[in-house]
Amino acid sequence: MARLFGTDGIRGTTEVAAAESRKLVLTPELALRVGHAAGMVVSQHCDLPSRRTAVIGRDPRMSGDMLQAALSAGLIAQGVTVIDAGEIPTPGVAFLARQLGAFVGVMISASHNPVIDNGIKFFGGDGYKLPDAWEEEIELHILAADRAFDAVEARSLGRVRIARELSQLYVSFLLQSWLGERELTGYSIFLECAHGATSHVAPEVFRRLGASVTVLGGNPDGLNINTTYEYVDPRRFAQRVLDAGADLGIAFDGDGDRVILVDDQGGTVDGDTMMGLLARYMQPLGRLPGDFVVTTKMSNYGLHESLRSVGVRVIETDVGDKYVMRRMREDGGTLGGERSGHVLLFDRDHTTGDGIYTALTVLAAMVNQNGAALSQLAAAVPHYPQFIESVAVPPSKPRLADIPAVQEVLDQLRNTVGATTDINIRYSGTEDKLRLSVRCHADGEVDRMQSAAREALRRIAEIIVSMA
Repeated sequence: MARLFGTDGIRGTTEVAAAESRKLVLTPELALRVGHAAGMVVSQHCDLPSRRTAVIGRDPRMSGDMLQAALSAGLIAQGVTVIDAGEIPTPGVAFLARQLGAFVGVMISASHNPVIDNGIKFFGGDGYKLPDAWEEEIELHILAADRAFDAVEARSLGRVRIARELSQLYVSFLLQSWLGERELTGYSIFLECAHGATSHVAPEVFRRLGASVTVLGGNPDGLNINTTYEYVDPRRFAQRVLDAGADLGIAFDGDGDRVILVDDQGGTVDGDTMMGLLARYMQPLGRLPGDFVVTTKMSNYGLHESLRSVGVRVIETDVGDKYVMRRMREDGGTLGGERSGHVLLFDRDHTTGDGIYTALTVLAAMVNQNGAALSQLAAAVPHYPQFIESVAVPPSKPRLADIPAVQEVLDQLRNTVGATTDINIRYSGTEDKLRLSVRCHADGEVDRMQSAAREALRRIAEIIVSMA
């Protein structure tokens, strides 16, 4: 079995028949081993038996109950008590782990992936993602072929506490995080919840702050999660917002740690734009220590230009929110994230990406700046030409730098688009996809750049498929 942990926990398919060659199948047996292994690591690192507790939440997809039962059994067998928080957004699990003094938090979700996929991701008791070293320990236990997991003695077994009411603690936390000078009375907001984990929490939060809320994709049935896919491509959602004359639209992914906004003019406000307008709002208030924002090598150069003009640095990391988070924590940053809408706001005791809190912070910026429209604030962050597309590839994912034919295609692309254009190609950390980003420093021949990039991506994908 290949390495289990990617950039965002363990991710795989739950349908054996749908699994491509060598793609991870997330079976109950594997989830049980993950639970055993995680329980062993908790016991090894936690001296106090009373703290050997795990908060577990999940998104609404059908396989969540199955995986949670198996995962919980493994944890309980190793003496870890499980607090079952039910359906709740990923950041809610991170909050509860810290709030309840648990040793770990566990979220069962595949984020924006389709219903046949699922995943397991861990948080430490501090609410931040589990350290890499601990993930490696868990993985070593799981993958050890000769590892047989025995339960601890009967008196030391863990228990299960069903605590679905804990989602209200998370709602209260979000409401207490509101920093607007007034509530949202008079604001018309559309929510697209992807039939996911925010379906019940998000409408309550915005309504309790006084907004008029229209909910789309808010009726999860276990099978319809992410079927609308407006978080990825919100064109239909934008039209609904525009037709209704709403102040903004808020589109979440399946587990609620990411968000994309639609402004009052129907424009898409992605993670780069949110980071830009928030940095410009937070800096004069002293809420941006060090005057920097951390993002990835796929950020739009318009973000860099916008923040440079107000004295804010942009620091880039490898692609993946774990790398952004690591740099933010090392340097004491409060704002970072990715173009995809995974925005990290490490203030007000928040420790991970939270789509609801990100949207609340943008709304507070609107309210506190004389009720400025979102389109007005977003206009301060220009978007220069950028190509970002993904294509499916086999799960084997050979190392791109070691394939001469791939490097030849990339060299040809560089010659076509120019030396000042930045090219970044990588495999997705959560899906079997290859992603290419080509970004320019200024406006140029957009059609020519995109055509060349799309052809390069097609050719590289063909090379990888031929090697499978």
